[in-house]
Amino acid sequence: MRKYITKQATVEERLVLDEVACDLCGKVGKDGDWETSAWGVAESEIEIEVRYKDGSSYPEGGSGQKYNVDICPDCFREKLIPWLESQGCKAKFEDWGW
Repeated sequence: MRKYITKQATVEERLVLDEVACDLCGKVGKDGDWETSAWGVAESEIEIEVRYKDGSSYPEGGSGQKYNVDICPDCFREKLIPWLESQGCKAKFEDWGW
């Protein structure tokens, strides 16, 4: 679940993401980040490309519905990955660095 606040910009008001709550456990991440270290740095980044959109699209416009899910790093590792694997998914882990 996402919570937005209204901020006054120089000329206009705009909605800004204030916090994200995990839809499974309720853990809150401020400013769109999940704080996972002693220094308040978001060291867990979740890149998820699972989407479902339904509707109609034409050159002059379109409409429909889509699903959005917010999930914290703990629930991703401890709930989602084990469930996907129990369904036959082969989770792929990769090393990274810079």
